[in-house]
Amino acid sequence: MKEVRLVASCLFYLSRVIAIPYLATSAYCIISFLFPIGSLQLVDEGKKFVILYPFTNRRFLLGDDYAFYYIFEMIAFIGLYGLFFWLLGNIFTTFREKKLFTHQGVKRLRIFYLLNFIVPLPFLIGHIIFSYEVEILVTLAALHFVVGIFAYFMAVIFKQGLNLQTEQDLYI
Repeated sequence: MKEVRLVASCLFYLSRVIAIPYLATSAYCIISFLFPIGSLQLVDEGKKFVILYPFTNRRFLLGDDYAFYYIFEMIAFIGLYGLFFWLLGNIFTTFREKKLFTHQGVKRLRIFYLLNFIVPLPFLIGHIIFSYEVEILVTLAALHFVVGIFAYFMAVIFKQGLNLQTEQDLYI
């Protein structure tokens, strides 16, 4: 079990290292659009936008369209992938603990599989309505569905393990 804890610890820190820049980028995008002083530039006669690195004139993010749906989708994608990696780190936290089957572990897995089942659907519907890059989003939604299925199976196994562990504790 020591090897599992070591690998889970490494993956936990890796997922946090990935999640934090995603979450920071989405927060910076929100701030840039709410307070566009200096960090947001419109180009191509206001049809496209550029978000600059903080306190510089270097380009950070380039936007193809200055429409609300495009901006919302861009920020949501970045933020939700930050959330995805953060929640994935929470699952690795479960494997780092001394007691494997806990209520908190089952809860973490449940949140993770629900996120993977539910969140891709509105984006898929939005892409179908606005009909651009639908193939990419179908692939992403399918991949998240598969990840959600595996997380669901793990949650069921953890719940069963928790029940057995609770029964075992009652007999002792």
